[in-house]
Amino acid sequence: MTDQERQKAEELISRLETSVGAIFPRDGGNASLIATMIQTLNGLRSLLGIVRPH
Repeated sequence: MTDQERQKAEELISRLETSVGAIFPRDGGNASLIATMIQTLNGLRSLLGIVRPH
């Protein structure tokens, strides 16, 4: 993966993470959906070798 591809992937994953954070309500059925989405995005980051910026 090139630096440009890695940067674009980081941007897209960050946008998805922001969108997941905006899901309301966060209880009930949405709670398990949100948790699964976060785990999936973390797995994608790991798979692509993209470190979360702090």
